[in-house]
Amino acid sequence: MAETSDAAPPSDPVAAQPSQPTLRSQYAPLALDSPYATGDWLGLRTALEDAGIATQFFYNDTYQWVTKGGLNTGGHNGATIDWLVTVDFDRLKLIPGGKLLGHFRRQWGEGVNPWTGALWQVADDLDGDESLHVDQLWYEQALIKNVLSLTVGFLDYQTIVDRNAFANSEDKQFLNQALDNNPLLPLNIGLGATLTFKPVSWFSVVTGVGDADSVLFKPGFSTAFHGPARFVWFTEPSFQASLPNLFGPGALSGTYRFGMVYDPRSRVLFTPPGTRPELIGRRGDDVGFYASFDQKLFRENDRGEQGLGWFGRYGFRHGDINRIQNFWSTGLEYRGLIPTRNDDALGAAVFQSIPSRTFNDKVNRLAEAETGLEVYYSFQVTRWLVITPDFQYISSPGIGSSVQDAIVLGVRTRISF
Repeated sequence: MAETSDAAPPSDPVAAQPSQPTLRSQYAPLALDSPYATGDWLGLRTALEDAGIATQFFYNDTYQWVTKGGLNTGGHNGATIDWLVTVDFDRLKLIPGGKLLGHFRRQWGEGVNPWTGALWQVADDLDGDESLHVDQLWYEQALIKNVLSLTVGFLDYQTIVDRNAFANSEDKQFLNQALDNNPLLPLNIGLGATLTFKPVSWFSVVTGVGDADSVLFKPGFSTAFHGPARFVWFTEPSFQASLPNLFGPGALSGTYRFGMVYDPRSRVLFTPPGTRPELIGRRGDDVGFYASFDQKLFRENDRGEQGLGWFGRYGFRHGDINRIQNFWSTGLEYRGLIPTRNDDALGAAVFQSIPSRTFNDKVNRLAEAETGLEVYYSFQVTRWLVITPDFQYISSPGIGSSVQDAIVLGVRTRISF
């Protein structure tokens, strides 16, 4: 659901040096070595970036086929357009340590997401037809340069916590929602605030709150400032490690995260079928725990990102009100596996959503763990065009026993303008 940008996320400190804008043309339109299909606008794009104003425009089209199982077989597609604008007030010499990001999105279609019967979307980028809307709009202020920063505004928590170098972008990496983020986390999009503290280079902690009643594609003022004030709260410390590369040059970087989430939203307690409605209780104030890591295992050289990386995630929520109590995922990415194809990426991962014992005992004794496998290969055709064939296998979709295992083939096309 969240388009990732090459710009620094709101949890990263701003560390930019002022510079004067200059007009210098580097890339012509449709140039194969240009990062953008429209080039650098005769040098205007570069001049704006030097001044502190960066813009990125992406088009993603995903076509998938349910070839077997699920609720329905067949093919369908969906697409998104994302426009991101970053304004660095430090570079503009207006506000030291200030930064603004706006993310605007237009989207079409759900693809085959409704056809698989799975708990999680097989294409996390596709959420139906929506006209142009604001997906992120936040302001970041560095309170202590490179150490402490505050971010406030319309936030997408997928870009703030539970990040991962190898599985955190449905438009560049894995398509499945369960491999984009930990699905047990309420990573809402809405009004909120975060505080990031990085006292040393190898340790940081981010803590923040978000509107618990936010509605997707809505501004959030009607929920955050009307009625009961309820907020989801996150705290996530992370540690960076650098391991020796025993089989090649350069160090092997990794990041390890451990987080806790508080969710105040009230849900119905699981009870046996036929229980009288007045006897069904409700509970909120749910606390969950999660962990994740990404670790480089091998580097081909000490200049680029070619090599093998490994990631893993785990999440826990209380089983009396959550169908899925435990979740885990793990996978590998190899960048530059084929000689001379240094920017291509091969990814393979598996995940499992395990129902709670309470749900099994009181609601559905036949509920099974939903297990998914995804493999993709990302072809970097040009710097601005990427085509990604994708394969997914979903076992026990929906944790039920009535839906057959689903096989989903797909291809994603991404163009950067």
